[in-house]
Amino acid sequence: MQTATEDPLVGRVLEGRYRIAYRIARGGMSTVYAAVDQRLEREVAVKVMSSALSADPAFSDRFAREARAAARLSHVNVVSVYDQGVDSGPGGHHVFLVMELVEGRTLRDLIREKGRLSPAEAISIMEPVLSALSAAHRAGIVHRDVKPENILLSDDGLVKVADFGLARAIESDAAATRTGLMMGTVAYCAPEQIARGQSDPRSDVYSAGVVLYELLTGHQPFEGASAMTVAYQHVHSRVPAPSSKVAGIPTQIDELVVSATDSEPGGRPLDAGVFLALVSDARTDLGLPIVPVPARPRGARPPGPRAALRGAPATAPVPAAMTTDVLGRQAGGRYDTSVVGGSHPSAPGMPPTALAAPAKSRKPRRRRRALIVILILLLLGVAAGYGGWWVAAGRYSQVPSVAGESPTAATQDLRTAGYKVDAATTTRFSETVAKGQVLATDPSAGSRVVRGQNVELVISGGKERFTLPSVAGKTETDARTAMALIPIALTRTLAANDTVPKGRVIGTNPAFGTLVKRNQPVVLIVSTGPPIVPVPTVAAGTPWPAAHQAIVKAGFKTKRVEAFNSTIDKGLVISTSPSSGTAVKFSVITVTVSKGPQMVNVPDISAGTPLDTAKRRLTEAGLNYDVKSFSGGASAVLAISPGSGVSVRVGSTVTIYAI
Repeated sequence: MQTATEDPLVGRVLEGRYRIAYRIARGGMSTVYAAVDQRLEREVAVKVMSSALSADPAFSDRFAREARAAARLSHVNVVSVYDQGVDSGPGGHHVFLVMELVEGRTLRDLIREKGRLSPAEAISIMEPVLSALSAAHRAGIVHRDVKPENILLSDDGLVKVADFGLARAIESDAAATRTGLMMGTVAYCAPEQIARGQSDPRSDVYSAGVVLYELLTGHQPFEGASAMTVAYQHVHSRVPAPSSKVAGIPTQIDELVVSATDSEPGGRPLDAGVFLALVSDARTDLGLPIVPVPARPRGARPPGPRAALRGAPATAPVPAAMTTDVLGRQAGGRYDTSVVGGSHPSAPGMPPTALAAPAKSRKPRRRRRALIVILILLLLGVAAGYGGWWVAAGRYSQVPSVAGESPTAATQDLRTAGYKVDAATTTRFSETVAKGQVLATDPSAGSRVVRGQNVELVISGGKERFTLPSVAGKTETDARTAMALIPIALTRTLAANDTVPKGRVIGTNPAFGTLVKRNQPVVLIVSTGPPIVPVPTVAAGTPWPAAHQAIVKAGFKTKRVEAFNSTIDKGLVISTSPSSGTAVKFSVITVTVSKGPQMVNVPDISAGTPLDTAKRRLTEAGLNYDVKSFSGGASAVLAISPGSGVSVRVGSTVTIYAI
C-alpha cells in the first residue's frame, strides 16, 4: 500500500491546482497518481515524468507540444488529455500531464486474469482500440507505444487508449537514452522502429497485430532472455499465425494477424482505419457477437481521490512489480462536466463556493448612453465574429511543401509561413531525394495546423544501400550465414569451375562489394567442380610431343606408357585411353607410345645341332623358322640364316639348312 510518507508527492498540490491523492502505478519513465483538480472539483489522473526527463528543458518543450497535439484528440475510446504543466518547488522539478481518470483496469490485468480470450472477445476489444488509433492517424498522430499496458478497460464497459504522443516526446530525448530508457515495450515494436528508429501509422498497425495475437494465444509471439533477443526476432522473423499455437482459430483471423505484422511496412494495412475495416469484415463474415468487457470484482476497486483526501483510506493498491505506466484504476469522464449547486460541499483545502450577489435595480439611461451601448454591442459583435473566425479558421494555415530543399531553406520557408521548426530531425532513406536534403515534414505538407506550432523536418538519408560481403571460397552454409546479415533476396545457382572445389562459393551476382538495395535479388554461385569437356582425338602414329600438347590444351593431364610395336615407329603414338567422348577436366588420359619393333639375337645354333633342338631354340626366342633339307631324312643342322648372334625383329623367320 502506498502512503504519503513513502511517496513525497502524495498530498502535494502541483501548480497550486492538482492535489495528489495516491499513487496508481510506477514505471521507468513516469509515475501515475490519482488526484483532484481543485479548480474544477474534478477527479483526474496525473502522470509525473521521471526526474531524468523533467530536468531537460528541451524535453519539457517537446512534452508540452505533444500534449497539445494529444489534447486535440476527441474520441470516446481515447483517454482525454486535460492539461500539462511544470511544478518547481522544494520537492524538485516535475513535468506532468493531467488526464481523464478511468475507473477500471488495464488490458494487461485482463490477460493475466484470463490467459487467452476467445476470437469474439479479442475482436470486441480490438475494434475500439483500432477506432481510437484510426482517429489519431487521421489527425496525423502516431502512438508509437501500443501495448496492453496502454489499453484501459473502464468499469462502464469502455475501452480506452492512453499515452498518445508521449512516446514521440521521449524518443527524441538524449537524457532518456543516457539513462537507458527505451520507448515502446520491445515485445510490441515494429521492425522499422527497432532497426531504423522510424515509425508511421503502419508501425501502430504492427503493434496492434501483436496485441491481437497475444489476446488470442495468451502470450507474446517472441520471447527471450533479453530485450535484444526479442528485438532480433521481430526484425528477422515473422509473427506466426495464432492457430499454430491455439487450435480452432478461424483462418480469416489468422490472416488479420499475419497481414498486420508483416515484416515490411508496405505489406500491412495502410493505417488503423484500414485495419479496423478488415477486422469488422471478419466479424461479419464469421458471425462473431460483440462481447462486453468483463467487469472487475467489486472488492478490487480502490477509493476515489476525493474519498482518499477526505479521510477514507488514503491508499490504493500498488502493483508488486514495477509496471510501465499502468493505470490500474482510472476513469472515464465521470467528472468531465459537473453542475455544482449552492449546497454542494467544497473540495478539501478549497474555499467555500461564493454566491453571486443580487443585481441592484437600475434607472433608465439617457438616449445618448443607449446609443453608446448599442455601438459597443455592435463592436462586440464584430469582435466576437472575428474571434470566432480566428479560432475556427484564421489561426490555421497549411504546412508548405519543402521537400527537396536544404534544411536551411526549408526552415526559412516554414518560419515565413508562421511555424516554428523543431531542432530535432528524423532521418529516412529515399531513392529520389539527395542525402541531407529535406524529404518531408511532420506534420506533412498540406496539413492544416495552427500557426506558431512546431514542424519537424524529415531529412533524407540518401539511398539505402548495403554492401555485399565477400564469401568466395566459403561453404554454401557459411556464405548464407554471412549474407543473412543484410536484407536481400538470396537465390542459388550451380556452375562448374576449374579452380573452386565442389560445394564452395565461386561468387555472387552482383559481385562482392557491390552496393545493393533492400530486398534486391542476389544470386549465390556455388561450384560443382571442374566441367565435363570433350576428349581430344589423337591419331595413331602422331609424334608424342604433338599428342601431349593437344591433350594438355584440351584441359587434361597425360600419362605416358611405352610398348613395342612392329608397325609403328619408335616415339609415335600407338593409342590413347579414353580415346573419345567426354571426361572431367584435368582428369588423366593414358597415351601409349611405341618403342619400335622388339629385336632379338638369333640363338647360337652351330652345325651338327640336332634339328629338333634348333627348332625349339628359335621358337623360345620368338622367331619363326624354315627348314630346307638336302636329304630325305634330315636330322642335323648344316647352317642357319641369318647366322647366330644376328639381331632381328621378334617374329622374323630364320632358315635352317639340314642334312
